[in-house]
Amino acid sequence: MTTWYQNCMPRIKDVAPYITSLFKELKKEEQVRGIYIWGSYSKNINKPSFRIKDLDVIVRTKFNSLDLISVNNDIIKELCTDSYLEKQGYDPATVKFSKKFISTKKYNIDHWVISEDRKLLHWGGILENREESDNLKEQIEKNILKITGLNRNKINRSSEDIRKNWYELYSSYLNKNFENMPTGWYQVEDMKIKDILKNAIKI
Repeated sequence: MTTWYQNCMPRIKDVAPYITSLFKELKKEEQVRGIYIWGSYSKNINKPSFRIKDLDVIVRTKFNSLDLISVNNDIIKELCTDSYLEKQGYDPATVKFSKKFISTKKYNIDHWVISEDRKLLHWGGILENREESDNLKEQIEKNILKITGLNRNKINRSSEDIRKNWYELYSSYLNKNFENMPTGWYQVEDMKIKDILKNAIKI
């Protein structure tokens, strides 16, 4: 069986043929207004051999940000009826959408949502300040360089096993910064949606 690490840090040309099919079912959802790829994939779309750590996917929706923020990993794991969810204060459609979107994990997808009230949300803990986030990732890569002797350029040309080990180290360092935060939707304050969509690829 193919597991996530067998596609660890895939090249853009490895991912491109499958992007549309990955979200075919999600695009049919009534509350989905558009699906976009951004981040390192869109920045390096003209570099077919560029390897990505993750695939940033934004779904523009008709859901309210407060309904999204109420959804976390615990409620997604539960087998709940719509009436039960409503009694507990959840919007059943928001829970259903979140569960469906989060279940798409191939190519280590990083899940983002734009709500109806124009808020940007991320699944899982994230630093609210983009500069802090970039600095954290840069520091992590410097720490891994000290341990492995491999920087980002060298890892791009390395074997699958070496990329897997490098990525596991990277994930471990990154996760330590958010280990006390419950898994759910978090609002991101300092990123401008207009700028993000301008640099994103609609699928």
